Amino acid sequence: MTDHTSAQQPARSSANLEAMRESSDEIELGALFQSLRAGWRLPVYLGGAAAFLAIVFVLFAQPVFDASGSLYLGSAEKSQSVSSSALSGFSLLSGLMQGSSMATQVNIVRSRDFVEEAILDSGLNAQVWPDGAATNQRFWNWLLGGRSLSIYATPATGLHASLADVTSPALNKQKLDVLFSANGHYQILKNKQVVLQGQLGQDAIGPGIRLKLQAFRPHYTPPTQTLYHLRIQTPRAVYDAMIKSGALGVNQLGGGSGSSAETTYIVNVHYQNPDPFAAQQFVQTLMQTYLDKTHAWATGQAGASFDYLSTQMHKIRTALSAADASLAHYQAHTGVIAVSAGAQAMIKQEADYETQRSKIELQLHTLQQLRQQLSAPQAAINPYILNSIDNPVLNQLSGRLAAAQTKLTSLEKIYTPAAPQVIQVLAEIHSIQSAIHNLIDNQTQTAQQQLQSLDTLLSQYQSKMSKFPKAELKVISLTRSSEVLGKLYMFLLQKQEESAIQKASTITRNRILDTALVHDLPVSPKGKKTVILFGLLGAFLGMALVLGRFLLLTSFRSDEEIQHLYPFLPVYGFLPADHNTSNASKQFELPDARSGFGEAVRLLRSNVYLAAGQSAGQILMIASATPKDGKSTVAYQLGATIAQDGKKVLVIDADLRKPHIHEMFRIAQTPGIIDVLSGQHSWQEAVRPIQALHMDLITAGNTPPNPSEYLGRHRFAEILQEMRQSYDYILLDTPPFPMVGDALLLGSQADRILTVARVHATPRKAFKEHLQGLINLEKPLGVIINGVRVNASYGYGYGYHYGETRPEKRWQKKLRGWLRKLWG
Repeated sequence: MTDHTSAQQPARSSANLEAMRESSDEIELGALFQSLRAGWRLPVYLGGAAAFLAIVFVLFAQPVFDASGSLYLGSAEKSQSVSSSALSGFSLLSGLMQGSSMATQVNIVRSRDFVEEAILDSGLNAQVWPDGAATNQRFWNWLLGGRSLSIYATPATGLHASLADVTSPALNKQKLDVLFSANGHYQILKNKQVVLQGQLGQDAIGPGIRLKLQAFRPHYTPPTQTLYHLRIQTPRAVYDAMIKSGALGVNQLGGGSGSSAETTYIVNVHYQNPDPFAAQQFVQTLMQTYLDKTHAWATGQAGASFDYLSTQMHKIRTALSAADASLAHYQAHTGVIAVSAGAQAMIKQEADYETQRSKIELQLHTLQQLRQQLSAPQAAINPYILNSIDNPVLNQLSGRLAAAQTKLTSLEKIYTPAAPQVIQVLAEIHSIQSAIHNLIDNQTQTAQQQLQSLDTLLSQYQSKMSKFPKAELKVISLTRSSEVLGKLYMFLLQKQEESAIQKASTITRNRILDTALVHDLPVSPKGKKTVILFGLLGAFLGMALVLGRFLLLTSFRSDEEIQHLYPFLPVYGFLPADHNTSNASKQFELPDARSGFGEAVRLLRSNVYLAAGQSAGQILMIASATPKDGKSTVAYQLGATIAQDGKKVLVIDADLRKPHIHEMFRIAQTPGIIDVLSGQHSWQEAVRPIQALHMDLITAGNTPPNPSEYLGRHRFAEILQEMRQSYDYILLDTPPFPMVGDALLLGSQADRILTVARVHATPRKAFKEHLQGLINLEKPLGVIINGVRVNASYGYGYGYHYGETRPEKRWQKKLRGWLRKLWG
């Protein structure tokens, strides 16, 4: 340590004032690591507590299992290959295939109607359990059960409710009682009031409730007075819950949307539920519902034309049989077998006109069906109806409509209905539908005009035929009916065969590729991951708190920071933080000579000797910026250590605001320095020798109302000069400055000022004001840094373990013994 003499330091006071500054924005890594090392308990405790809470949470959580299956959409693959290889542009089939893309099929599988129907069929929204049975299994039940799904197996006496629904809010999600009587009859009660009566295995419908209750084991009937419990939710509530939580997933496996080579036609369906077997049943039911519904749609659309043609053919066939029979009967009785060539030509022409007329009527029927389909908001055009119309313009418009509807479905997943992109596509769909409506109206009007023209021609031919002889006229009429009906029948037969081929081609190629399978391990909670994650989060939170406390600390973070901010200030000593020097009310005790604190105080004494030289009667003022910096204890410990070296030492309690030296040494408070300054006693009478420490003390005395007036008197300076003749060192314990201004009065009488700054306690701003006032006294000034971590700085803890044997704890002895046994 370099001494700053009284001649040098006043000359440098202005430079020192300019050198002092606020805390630097830079964060010292050493101080940060020191703070983290000192606060290690908080991250460890928080991490342990979080891990413990995670263990409790996991054990009492309800495990959720995942059931999955897969669908192969062969129809979509076939349609896509036809569309990509044989068609281009906006043709009919290309438009239809765009409307039946894989994305559309995935949306169909998870559509609300499909899912709600599967919920009802599988009974996912209804729970039935025997009286006294546990309804929810916890994670610890699964662990104790050998991690097997057997604990979820339905008992032999179990019941299953399907097609269950409640429309009454008073029954929704409520616990209902199911009481059985003879022969499987039961009553469902709420608050002992009957809400439904039914029989096992049959549908039961009542006010606000319906269900079908069945036994899992065939031919099982619950005995009389057997009690079960029932809880039903609406299918819509279950659907909303699974969509909101993401429990239901329908995804196309692999592939992308780039090219057909990358497209896969396999759809994975999975569902997560606390009941693994209920989840498995629901997934299987949902896949089967998709197959049944889509097959019914396809055959229903293709069969519409077939059914219409079948009805018309039945009528024609009946009429043809009657006409042939009438012609044969008439010829047999009259003998008129043939008609003239002219009549025969007219009959043939009339038959052609009748065939054309039937074709136009069939077209009108088809146009009427098409108009009905387009009346729906999101209408799609039946391809089998379009085939019978055979209009290129209509085919092109249908392709554009299907493409626009597919685009709208994709946009609705991303944007709201008010988004400009959605509004633009809706406008495009409306424009295409209007164009199709106009085209249908024009074709309908054209067909009706053609019918009127054919009716006119047929009337003319009938007028011409009426001019033939009566006998021949009857044969002509019967022959005409037979010929016309025969041609109509052949025409309709051809159309029916075409429709039958189209209907047969609608047989779906979709298949259930993988039946629903439930996984043995729950998807949640993840025991190990949850505990580790919560433990790490707790530890990180603790580290964040330690770091936040470090960053928000207004006091000095480390001894290095003090030296970095005030490099001009000589450091007289470093006192370790493991010794409490801030408790002024504690009884004074000398530290163990082998301890780190004892070694630090002796080092402080040596630095004081170096700075003071051989001069006798040195007056040292011990100051600080705040009360909790350890200033008083440092003054007493330093005085006792100097006295141990054979020097005569006097310590004066100059803190007239909160005197405490009498408490530290268990001596009387009066007479003290106040009594000496007031003239009531001499300073020799106020001295209290401490024989055990070989040093003298002067207490503050009774606290006066105006301490500054006493300290500022000339009498105090005279007393100090007298004391110099009797003591080698006089230590003044002063009140904190700038909280109290007494230190400035006392400092003017001192030879040297030592200020105490405590790490993590002394505010930086207060210490700066403190130094500014002390430097103005133009006295040699130094700092004692208190609260330093023992192993943090340059061997400040030398001697801490040197020659010191700490007692070994009991658990340490046992651990050492076990290790010796383990390793021999």
